[in-house]
Amino acid sequence: MVKEFTRSAADRRQPKPWEIRTPSMLLETVHYLLTIVLPDTRRPYHQRYEFIFDRTRAIRQEVVIQNLSVAQVLPILEPIVRFLCYSAYRLCDAPIAEFDPKICAQHLQECLKKVLRCYDQCPDASSNRFEMERLYLSFNIGSPEATQSVIARHGASVPELRLHLSTQLECHRGNYYAAMRHTLRFTPLEAAIASLQLPHFRRLILQQFSVAYQSRVQTVPLEWLERILHYEGRERTCLVDDCRHYNLQLLPVKETDSDGGGGGGWAVKFEKSQFDAQRCAVS
Repeated sequence: MVKEFTRSAADRRQPKPWEIRTPSMLLETVHYLLTIVLPDTRRPYHQRYEFIFDRTRAIRQEVVIQNLSVAQVLPILEPIVRFLCYSAYRLCDAPIAEFDPKICAQHLQECLKKVLRCYDQCPDASSNRFEMERLYLSFNIGSPEATQSVIARHGASVPELRLHLSTQLECHRGNYYAAMRHTLRFTPLEAAIASLQLPHFRRLILQQFSVAYQSRVQTVPLEWLERILHYEGRERTCLVDDCRHYNLQLLPVKETDSDGGGGGGWAVKFEKSQFDAQRCAVS
């Protein structure tokens, strides 16, 4: 049985010393949760996530209570960061009854910032610093605050962060297509957490196209948009619905093949005045 999280309250007694787990026991518990409980497929992933999320939250609470040293905190928090990144991606399409992405994102942000503060206090405490910095940038892709924070710590030309800082700068320039292309060169976990911003980037690009390709007669082929916006695999059928979501006009296109037969497809007619800028990104 793993100790569950209990919320602090004014009327709740402080835990006794013997009720607090030692740093080594906290680390062992994290290891148990992520190597024994997480891979156990007898339960659906969202139930495993809920259990581990609650227990790691209790672990983080005890870390704060004991005011552990940086050398003790980092081995505990780094695996939790990876778990939250993976879970945020794995469960991004789950119904809200099974997974709350906002709560997960809030705790992931807290863990990442805590880890980075630990590195600032003791730069040589862990060899995983740049991995965590990259996950921080990937999770906060397009955030000026994250970009400035990392540049203040490391400068703009450190090789280990060059690709991710370039991605951030492309976002700040409004070149979201280039930013999306850069994420293809991220490590799998970095690309997974960065991909959660794809719907937002697609919305921004479609809004830009509503200005750049505005025309009363010209249209843009849907297949080209699929490639540009990286609608791949099972997402290929989603672009039509997304265009309708943003009030973009879809027109049928008749094509003639080499045998003289008819073919068909769709094209998008962009008009700045028609794009519904009030609509949130499609998640």
